[in-house]
Amino acid sequence: MSLLDIVQQHLGPEQIQQISQHLGTDPATTSNAIAAALPMIVGGMAHTAQQPGGAAAIQSAVDQHSAGGILGSLGGLAGMLGGASNSGGGIGGILGSILGQHTDTVQNGVQTASGLDAAKVKSLLAILAPIVMAALAQHAASQPSSTSSSGGLGSILQQAASAAQKNSGGSSQVGGVLGQILGGLTHH
Repeated sequence: MSLLDIVQQHLGPEQIQQISQHLGTDPATTSNAIAAALPMIVGGMAHTAQQPGGAAAIQSAVDQHSAGGILGSLGGLAGMLGGASNSGGGIGGILGSILGQHTDTVQNGVQTASGLDAAKVKSLLAILAPIVMAALAQHAASQPSSTSSSGGLGSILQQAASAAQKNSGGSSQVGGVLGQILGGLTHH
């Protein structure tokens, strides 16, 4: 099962409804925005993991989020929605550490692909980032022990980003932004 499959498994109609209410959008718009945002977040994380110190920063963020067991009980979603509204330094800092130089690229890409305004996109990314990190921890834990190294996380992210780019055929917007983010990392 891919990393994005794990994330999407935990974002059923009930969770999408909660996120929609938080953002003040309808579930279809929210679902489309999530579909655009997830591959971009993974792509940004894959690129960051290839940078010096990037994999360690992501591993550290993953460790912080997996400890809370966010995916175990998505009742944690309500807490995250509360935390996402006060997205002062905390969430922005998390996004910055996992997306690195591509934070703005991801935000702009999701905004263009979804039609949401910048504030709603930031809020959505703040909600999704911890879910992606918890899924990454879960996915890494289910892999052979070779993924316990930080190179393993980079490898998982790279595979997920490459798969997302191949599967984004329906949305040239998502594929284009992923291409921008991944740049020299993917081999066509």
